[in-house]
Amino acid sequence: MILNFKSTPLITRTERKIDANEINTSFQTNIHTRLIEFWKFFKEVTFENGINIYGFDIAMERNGMYEVSVYASDYILIGDDGGGQGVFLKKNSDQLNVFYQDLGALSLPFYSLDINLFSWLENNPVIEEEDSPSNELDLIDAVKVYIVRIPNDVNKFIMEIRKYFNLKLSINDIREKLNGLPFLVIQDITLMKYGKTIEILNQKYNCLEVLNSKNEILIGPVN
Repeated sequence: MILNFKSTPLITRTERKIDANEINTSFQTNIHTRLIEFWKFFKEVTFENGINIYGFDIAMERNGMYEVSVYASDYILIGDDGGGQGVFLKKNSDQLNVFYQDLGALSLPFYSLDINLFSWLENNPVIEEEDSPSNELDLIDAVKVYIVRIPNDVNKFIMEIRKYFNLKLSINDIREKLNGLPFLVIQDITLMKYGKTIEILNQKYNCLEVLNSKNEILIGPVN
């Protein structure tokens, strides 16, 4: 693969043969052919500003380390900015648009740079400071948690939300509330404390929606 870098990144070439079958099997999805070509050639590409794009083996390790398949199952982590933000591609997309998010906040919505990965790499890749999301504010801002659809397993779900959110509502009260959705379960909590719990509950029951103080949806069920 030939890339015309405007800058001069530190390039480490891969030392082993990697084929498309190994890549697709490892990520359990069909990886875009251009990314496969990149991984066949590059082990790692690091730019002076800290942007670091992983080869296949490093990508596999980092996706496992940050549990991307659990907390951001629609995305693949393919790099980072050297400052705690991950660089991602969306699975099953023909565009290879670059997304980013704090590696400690994968349950929050991702942000797009609206540019193709390889165009970005060839033109001095950067995530501008003004483009970076204010994740700290998102994490400490008070949020509201709603049930917006009937959970997959009502009985288990009720037991778990009562335990995890320390709800005073009885089981029968919650059952009754489920007949009139949306139902505000809890408010004035932070994602710093409950973000991972909410994400895990949504992975299992796919029914929770989280709104911030501006009534913007931060987390929601998968359609």
